Amino acid sequence: MVGVMSCNQTRDVILKKVLAWGLDPEVGARYPDHTHFFSADDSLDARAATKALRDGNPVVLVYSDGHELLICPEPDGGARLEVRDLHGLPMAA
Repeated sequence: MVGVMSCNQTRDVILKKVLAWGLDPEVGARYPDHTHFFSADDSLDARAATKALRDGNPVVLVYSDGHELLICPEPDGGARLEVRDLHGLPMAA
């Protein structure tokens, strides 16, 4: 039986990613400046992510298994989406 991770477990995954982002220059280089990290499973985070995107900041939605969706707003109002693996690296389509 597959267990569902709680929001707290997802937040632990996010915390590890943010710490790696801040402490390891190689990991930090994988993300644009001013990137915000949010849980993909939390409706409160969805509201905060929407605000960050409206403010022109990139957002990483982190899923409970550690995979990511990077959303980078574009000046024309669109956005660039990039699916990433557990290490924040782009996944081939």
